Amino acid sequence: MEDKFLQEFLKTGLFDIGDSDERLKWLQSSISNLQKKFEDDYSLLPSHTLVALDPNISDTEPVMIATETIITNHWKALRGKYPEMPRNIIRGVIINSLNNVGAADPLAARIIYLTALNFFPYAKLNSEKSLVEGMLNLLGELSERNATEEWSLIEEEPSLKLGALKVSGFKVGAVTFDDSKLSEALKVAARHSPEGYQQHAHSQQWGDHFSKNATPAIKELITDGLASLAKTLDATSLESSLNKFFSEFKKTLDANLKTSFSSLTAVERRSKLLWWKETLYSPSLKRSYRGLDKNLLPILMGADLNNQVPEITPISVDYLLRDTLFLLNDKKDDSVTFSAFLSEIIKEENKTILKSYFENSDEALGRISITNFIFLLVNDRINISHFKEKTGIDATEQITLGELSVVVFHDLLIQRLITE
Repeated sequence: MEDKFLQEFLKTGLFDIGDSDERLKWLQSSISNLQKKFEDDYSLLPSHTLVALDPNISDTEPVMIATETIITNHWKALRGKYPEMPRNIIRGVIINSLNNVGAADPLAARIIYLTALNFFPYAKLNSEKSLVEGMLNLLGELSERNATEEWSLIEEEPSLKLGALKVSGFKVGAVTFDDSKLSEALKVAARHSPEGYQQHAHSQQWGDHFSKNATPAIKELITDGLASLAKTLDATSLESSLNKFFSEFKKTLDANLKTSFSSLTAVERRSKLLWWKETLYSPSLKRSYRGLDKNLLPILMGADLNNQVPEITPISVDYLLRDTLFLLNDKKDDSVTFSAFLSEIIKEENKTILKSYFENSDEALGRISITNFIFLLVNDRINISHFKEKTGIDATEQITLGELSVVVFHDLLIQRLITE
């Protein structure tokens, strides 16, 4: 396991393990165990990311309790040294595990990065802030490179590159026949016929006699010669050479078709998004966004955009969403408190529209995303007073509608990514 990040984390002072190498090994084993759990189940990444970024997370948070159990499997006397919940050690193990799994896989990096991006502006981090910020920047760069490849236009002109057809191991043997047999047969055929016909006196009768005796002999020798030739031909060698040639041809053709298809797909994606921005039409509501309550727009547009793009999207798509909403709001992007925004969307006329989007949401234990909270809120499964407890964000914090639309978009992408 890479220890460089862990060593940097130790320097923040959050891990109070003194000079004990044994405790360091326990922490390393704990990080490795939690990393393995993440690798087996990416659905654990969002909740662990949200918990890891909150220094004030509750002692009763399920993620904290489960992670402490992993640590105490190695550090038996953990609670002997820390009678109260050792938040920093638990969070440190989570953060190090997230860093390891994210650095190893762009998909994990994207899930962690998008989750953290939504919460990070409200996180009250301490000495670990710069280290965590650096980790998220690296994971963001990794996921962005991956997304750029998915959406890139291939400018290289496709060309089929084929080698020459070479037939190897194919040999033709010499054709042989017994010329003595033909000689004897021809001699018999050239004699007087038994009826006494001679070549000049009875040419017709003698010709019949000659052909009758010579033809079978010539036929037999030709047949034997062709048979001997057939025995020398190896069909397998010819088939292998042809199969190899056409296999290479298919690989080259497939590669060119894939390149062309990728470029066409990228162009089509861009065209659809530009058309969506131009028309300001909601595919889900089957009507224009104009005239809708502006507080509905971040949710509706985030959901509609999510349904039009693949899970892997570059950050530029976020800006297209922001800009589209900016146009709808008369080129304004004023801030609003979470409490004010949530109060607007639970108005009956707004809830009626939103319930059709989020009717299948389930109440989750522990820390949840902003979008999950909205899902539960509009379905009357939770109320605004629980916002701080469930999201870790104070309801008096401010956010713009453009930022909210991106939050919703990211959270919906994450749900798709973890079900891949």
